[in-house]
Amino acid sequence: MKTGDVICLLSLGSVIGIGAAFDLRTKKIPVILLVLGTVGLIAGALMPGSLAFRDRLIGMIPGFFLLAAGLLWHMVGTGDSVLILLSGFGLGVRAMSFFLTVSLMCLLPAALFLIVTGRRGRKDTLPFFPFAAVGLIVTLLLGVVP
Repeated sequence: MKTGDVICLLSLGSVIGIGAAFDLRTKKIPVILLVLGTVGLIAGALMPGSLAFRDRLIGMIPGFFLLAAGLLWHMVGTGDSVLILLSGFGLGVRAMSFFLTVSLMCLLPAALFLIVTGRRGRKDTLPFFPFAAVGLIVTLLLGVVP
């Protein structure tokens, strides 16, 4: 793994880890955290020998769609969609698709459990950052990252 990719993963992991704590407590993600994560990801991406820039841009496509859905219809939190956008840039298209799948597959049973037990309704929100943390850990442990 190249140095630029390590910097990207450390930046993304820091954003997800710190963001998970904020998301669980306040359901709000500090903008400064996302800005600092973006700076770290760009710094890592600009280093020679890191993941191809084209793969990074293609990996960002789900984040753009979620950001549009969040801004237009308020279906997804802005912090969550920006996280997906940053994750696509940091991981690239291959690892991003695996990361997003694992994150959502972890979120699904938790959401179903909360709905079935009556603790949450269908329209209630859940924090996504903790599930993204699990998704990133599984992605790293299985070696899907570039």
